[in-house]
Amino acid sequence: MRNPKSGSALITTVIFSSILALFAVPTFLTLSHSTLSLANRTHYNVAAINLAESGIEYAVHTLRTASGNAYAWSDWETSEGDAYITLSETGYVGEISGELSIYVVDYQSAAPVVLSKSTIRLTDDTSIAKYMYAKVAASSTSGLFAYGMLVKDFIQASGGVAFDSWISDPDQDSDTPIQFYSSSRARDNVAIATVSDADGAITLGSSDVYGTAAIGSLSYKGLDVGWGGQVGPRDQSEWHSSDTDRLWAKDPPGWKVSTQTGALTTGFTATFEDMTASRSAPMGELTDSRASYELPYTYQKPVSNEWSSWTENVYVDEETLGEPGTSSVLELRELEVKAGATLRIEGDVTIYLPNENVTSLQVIEGGAIELAPDATLTIYTAGDVSVTGAGLFSEVAPQQLQLWGTSSGSQEIEFLNNGQFSGVIYAPQASVRITGNSDLYGSIVCHDITLTGSGSFRYDESLAEYTGHHTTPGPPEVTYVEELTGDERTPYLAKFEAVGL
Repeated sequence: MRNPKSGSALITTVIFSSILALFAVPTFLTLSHSTLSLANRTHYNVAAINLAESGIEYAVHTLRTASGNAYAWSDWETSEGDAYITLSETGYVGEISGELSIYVVDYQSAAPVVLSKSTIRLTDDTSIAKYMYAKVAASSTSGLFAYGMLVKDFIQASGGVAFDSWISDPDQDSDTPIQFYSSSRARDNVAIATVSDADGAITLGSSDVYGTAAIGSLSYKGLDVGWGGQVGPRDQSEWHSSDTDRLWAKDPPGWKVSTQTGALTTGFTATFEDMTASRSAPMGELTDSRASYELPYTYQKPVSNEWSSWTENVYVDEETLGEPGTSSVLELRELEVKAGATLRIEGDVTIYLPNENVTSLQVIEGGAIELAPDATLTIYTAGDVSVTGAGLFSEVAPQQLQLWGTSSGSQEIEFLNNGQFSGVIYAPQASVRITGNSDLYGSIVCHDITLTGSGSFRYDESLAEYTGHHTTPGPPEVTYVEELTGDERTPYLAKFEAVGL
């Protein structure tokens, strides 16, 4: 016989469960919907912030590009010193779209302010708006020789040139002897760069760059590396496997660049400071009146005895310019050292070669210019330079030998057939050509550079902050950034509203 109390308990349980479901399920569904809505809104809040931050990046990229491109602001509207733009809508998942407006205050000043407004439109016809504020200024003064090679146009290497670096002054003490390059001091920190955005602006063939490359292009096509060449650490065990696997299938085939270690930078920009050919007063007065200087040379030396007088030809193939502890200044039409002659530099010597459209400086046929250990040689030349054979080479710190190109137009600087050079070159209008087994130590800034043969380029990292007699600001960078909320938006909303953004 069944127990009537059990049946009553079951009925009571069913009734209670039904009542609970009647209240709990809608509450649960409401909670789930609210949670989903909150998650979606959080997702799109993050998307709106990211979009606003990309507006800051877009403006900074334009500011950097504007230093060398008169058309950088051509897509922007300008008014009373400000610039503004609205970019095309960006699509998101779920048919969500976003719009980005950017406003740059005092866009041509040294310290502009960037305002970025992003608007994410949701499917329910509501929207989320985020505002970002950023201060922008030129980065701290950087050395003119912060890169091993820096060019306006192209770097082309063929024949297997080796690029690397070393530090000539590791203790940063000018009173201690410099350390010249050797294989035991070689490092993987050479940096080569071009502002050109052309495909193949840096073409390396089978050359090895043990360091980094930077290109103006936003595409990897700005760097062309052939079979046998590489850009990245010398020790490939430091590379990611994706940088070395399946080289035959890469585009182009054999392209071996350690992108995973940051060996390639795209969108690179830089400024180039113009040099002038005139002498400036602080450099001192002329201490040598010769209009040209050629070595070797022959002069007639008067001699005599008790019966007669005559002249003898004296052949000079070694000579010294300057004196220890003193400064010497020359202004010449040309300087030529050839035929096994040696010109030695003592003290601090400055030479001006102001004539354009001529070969002002020649070191040829085994000629050599050598520096004493504590000497400096600074050459300002508006004409061309040709170096072969022993060249301009001494085991001194590269900054002790400086070559400044001052041409107002094109200029050529050549190191041919094993020409040697240890120093710095700053010639933003010059085409530099290096052939044979020429070896260069130091840093080069020029218009374009071509290297053929199996020579080498060794960058001295001690030059990274060196500016010589000149300084140049670094590229614009963000010094302060924040999201604008609440009342702090008010003064900036007016900027957008005034131009209908």
